[in-house]
Amino acid sequence: MIQDDRQEYIERYERRIREFGYSPEALGWGKKGRQEVRFGVLCRPILKYPNSSVLDVGCGFGDFYDYLVALGWSGSYCGVDLVPGLLKIAKERHPSLDLRNLDITADDLKLDMHDFVIASGLFNAKLSSGENFEQITKALRNMYHLSRIAVCVDFMSTYVDFQHPQGWHTDPGWAFALAKSLSKRVMLRHDYMPFEFALMIYKDDSISDRNVFNSTETAIKLGKPI
Repeated sequence: MIQDDRQEYIERYERRIREFGYSPEALGWGKKGRQEVRFGVLCRPILKYPNSSVLDVGCGFGDFYDYLVALGWSGSYCGVDLVPGLLKIAKERHPSLDLRNLDITADDLKLDMHDFVIASGLFNAKLSSGENFEQITKALRNMYHLSRIAVCVDFMSTYVDFQHPQGWHTDPGWAFALAKSLSKRVMLRHDYMPFEFALMIYKDDSISDRNVFNSTETAIKLGKPI
């Protein structure tokens, strides 16, 4: 993210923290309870691997960690965010967590690979520079390279009857094409909220001699849900 966009992004959240403190409103979320819906979608692949490692990009207060633990997940967690005020509260809530201040679009990321790399609400603000497409592209590529199993990320959709002037709505078709440029095995979900969607981009996209993804073949042999 270019410097002006980064500074504007940080200042926006720092203002919200001063106004709302630890709350969904500080993160720019609306009605109470919708964050849990988003988390419920993003966590589904992760819960199949209860001891997996998770990199949470734009981790905010670390709420996704709480959500996973409440569902029985017991793996390792690293959260990264641009906003010092968010990380300060996250560290107060969870002193033992690995929480870092960094930009996922940077060229010199010093991060280990994780099984899952997730982001919720990361791309929902319109950038003054107009470089939303470039930021999403670079972020998803970096996230994909840091993942071992999958990237799980959500967006606001262009399939809406109103777009907030300060919000960024991503075309699901464009996002799907970007994901398919990284992996042949992609899931797009536009079924849990009318105006939002999620992408799961899987690292293992190898194909069996039956022209089926090998991961699907393995699930069938083990009698597990596909």
